[in-house]
Amino acid sequence: MRYPIVKIKTEDNIPLYGMLLEPPQKTDTLFIAIHGTASNFYENDFMEAITKKLYQKKISLLLTNNRGAYILQAYPLAGAAIEKFEDCVKDIDAWIFFALKKGYKKIILQGHSLGAEKVVYYMNYGIHKKKISAVVLLAPSDSFGYERAYSKNFRILIKEAESMIKSGKEEEFLRSTWLSYSGIMPRSALSYYNFLKEDSELSKALPFHNKTLPFYQKIKIPILAVIGDQTEYTLLPVPEALELMKKDNPLTEDHQLKNCDHDFNGKEEELADIVAKFVENTFEEKIR
Repeated sequence: MRYPIVKIKTEDNIPLYGMLLEPPQKTDTLFIAIHGTASNFYENDFMEAITKKLYQKKISLLLTNNRGAYILQAYPLAGAAIEKFEDCVKDIDAWIFFALKKGYKKIILQGHSLGAEKVVYYMNYGIHKKKISAVVLLAPSDSFGYERAYSKNFRILIKEAESMIKSGKEEEFLRSTWLSYSGIMPRSALSYYNFLKEDSELSKALPFHNKTLPFYQKIKIPILAVIGDQTEYTLLPVPEALELMKKDNPLTEDHQLKNCDHDFNGKEEELADIVAKFVENTFEEKIR
């Protein structure tokens, strides 16, 4: 049995870890998963169900960490508390380069939550974006719009971040509110400002708040979007967000799951069936 844990390095020398699952039969199709805020390649329970479904169809899976894994880690110095959004391109580029070296020719790129925003952004700026055959967006979010609309302390925090950066303290954590980002985690002044300043790179990924999705419109391959109906981060009501996605990109196939939260708890099998069917339809000749 091959050891499934793999390691790569990005162009700026950040080591990243992931898990590569390859069926015994040779395949040229690979499903790459990009996690959301402060998560990691093994934490999302819904990926187990997706993995089993696709593995049965002789599709390899690469579950990945990016530099936004966890909140903060000492070595290498990385984590969601200090990441810059646009660096996601370096992370995804490195993983796709790894996949191409392995000989994979059909790549499905999937992102969950913030990972969905990173995938859309990558499809506009990634070196290997033309090597992607399909995109899967799970619980797509407008992190920029949602945080600026619902954070009670946003105006205080963005001013504090700007002031700290001007004072050369950009690497220090914001202090006026310890759990400064979504009330769940601390954030450095530079990272907070990078994510939430006016016209940030994050603001361009899935800006449901603008009711137009220019980056999303540019994706020219099949797209699957799946989201729940409970706590979501689209800013717009979820049906409106899905309708906007379909309007702005006719290649979109969308599903809203009933009684389903942001992490698809209790709906893992239903989600896996939808993903597997989408992949099967996209690569029908390969996995019949």
